[in-house]
Amino acid sequence: MLFQKLTICFAVMLLAPVATRCAVIAPSAVSITGENLRPRLFINAQKLDVLRGAINTTHAMLWSNLLATADAAVRHGTPKYRAGDDGSGDEQLWQREVGNAMPTLAMAWKLSGKRSYLDAARAWALASCSYPTWGLGKRDGHDLAAGHQLFGLAMIYDWCHADLDDETVRTIRATLERRGAAMAAEVSGRRNFLQNHLWVDACGLAAAGLAIQDEVPAARGWVAITLDKWRRTHEALGPDGASHEGVGYWSYGVEYLLKFMWLAREQLGVNFYDHPWWRNTADYRLYLSLPRHSMTRTNCVVDFADGPRAGYAYGPDYLLRALAHEYRDGHAQWLAAELNAIKADNNAAPWLNLIFFDPAIVPLSPNELPTLRHFSDMEIVSARSDWSGDESLVVFKSGPFIGHKAFRDFAKDPGGGHVHPDANHFSLFGAGDWLIRNDGYRWKWTAQQNTLLVNGAGQVGEGKMWFDGNACLQARAEAHITRATSNPTLDVMTGEAEKAYPAGLGLTRYRRHMLFIKPDVLIVIDDIALEKKAQLELRFHPEQAARERDGSAFLSRGPAAVLRVDPLTPEGVTLSSEVIAGQNRSIDTKPFVMETIRLQCDSAAWKNAVAFSWCGALKKPVAVRLKQSGTRWVFSVGSRTVTFDWQDESVR
Repeated sequence: MLFQKLTICFAVMLLAPVATRCAVIAPSAVSITGENLRPRLFINAQKLDVLRGAINTTHAMLWSNLLATADAAVRHGTPKYRAGDDGSGDEQLWQREVGNAMPTLAMAWKLSGKRSYLDAARAWALASCSYPTWGLGKRDGHDLAAGHQLFGLAMIYDWCHADLDDETVRTIRATLERRGAAMAAEVSGRRNFLQNHLWVDACGLAAAGLAIQDEVPAARGWVAITLDKWRRTHEALGPDGASHEGVGYWSYGVEYLLKFMWLAREQLGVNFYDHPWWRNTADYRLYLSLPRHSMTRTNCVVDFADGPRAGYAYGPDYLLRALAHEYRDGHAQWLAAELNAIKADNNAAPWLNLIFFDPAIVPLSPNELPTLRHFSDMEIVSARSDWSGDESLVVFKSGPFIGHKAFRDFAKDPGGGHVHPDANHFSLFGAGDWLIRNDGYRWKWTAQQNTLLVNGAGQVGEGKMWFDGNACLQARAEAHITRATSNPTLDVMTGEAEKAYPAGLGLTRYRRHMLFIKPDVLIVIDDIALEKKAQLELRFHPEQAARERDGSAFLSRGPAAVLRVDPLTPEGVTLSSEVIAGQNRSIDTKPFVMETIRLQCDSAAWKNAVAFSWCGALKKPVAVRLKQSGTRWVFSVGSRTVTFDWQDESVR
């Protein structure tokens, strides 16, 4: 078996350039030294003994959560096959839950010895094996439904091998062999190295290969395929830990990346953890979390890209615990516990909490962390007024769709479909409410972002259900954040986004300056220039309707907060607030509309300032005043003043 390990590692090492080969270390936790030694994936006999003690002490709460999920699966019974439903389409996404349930039931059996869990695990596995399709048409056996089920069946085969009857073992093995071979043939040619579908499918493929490699020698090649995909993914990841797919898809993708990374180190001696992206990615999840007193199960993160506000497509508690364990990160441990407390988690794989949780890591609140974090590869800035739990939060985004590193490295899109055309876009949360919003999981239109339109047109890559990354790469549409500074009273951010727009629009400058006057005022200054006169429009999308007026200002009232949006340079500008129709996904039948504040002018150059101020619903937001003196714009906020000098773009 050790020879098999080295054979797989060596096969992949041959594929890699010397400078990018993964470090090979001695296997830890599990050492395969004999034929058919099982269980060996994630757990072994010694690990099970340790866990049986831990579930009564340090892991008791996590064990209780796992049992609740397992009991629900036992009560529900195995899903009957159906060709389609309203939400799955050709992907047959309902089958993901079949794959997810199997390891949870198997772990409940291994740690409790309760026969009903084994019977349920067997029934769910045989149901999976019996389904005539794992996805419809060209997706059959090649996409998410197959990735989940390959992984789940592999865990049943490895963990319950000695507990199942011979016929069941043969059925599962035959299914893994047939479905695994089909997945391997398809995945081997994929180059979407930064996309969650590859990670899910390749992880399932590798788990299947590791489970049956003793009986099916060809399965060792499946593991080599996945190792190569992970190597290429890690070559493409930037250093900042941020995800272009949004926080929800971060959870989904990271789960499957981490699952195989754990197996690769245990079973193959290959270490993917020593990478800056992984060292920083827990901070990405932390800094894109809402203020903790406002977090709920369905509303806990900033919803950039296609990630929902719930933010827990998978995990993220066990993912944060894995990162806490690996990098001795108390902040990740703290956030996992906070999310558990408000039930902002998804029990897709609660068994991973038992594997990943390290009680020696002391939870550490973020109170002493900097309030501003610039994720400089993906070009996302998260700026908070403080870490009190009731803070205001501004998040600004202006970068290349897959980050600077991948943008430089790839000539074709490696997986940017979930990105939005959102250079120089921002969102705002304050006084316990969303104030300025993102559009959510929709068709990709710049008009649905808080940014600029030129003659009604938006940024390169827009106009389809999936963002057109190839168009961005061909046009070299790369935006930048050039400034992100912070002090206790003022944060300043600057983005340059003219290259994000088609060259034919003639946009030569689109520089946005964000002045966050803590804790309750944001001034947005836009500097726009074109080769010739055009119809320019700045759009801002408040969470609530903004029909109430106070002079030229718009007021938007929500359940907890009131927002004042004040155009400070209205000369020659048409102002309006209205409902704008957006474009929803085809599977969403409800019409999609957005509240929209529109500022429009015809010009070849436009310097514009808008002030956003907010407070609790029973109070009145402060009114910001602007005085122009030569090259200086002086903004007055009560007794405070902030000066922006156009000569050198300094702020004081």
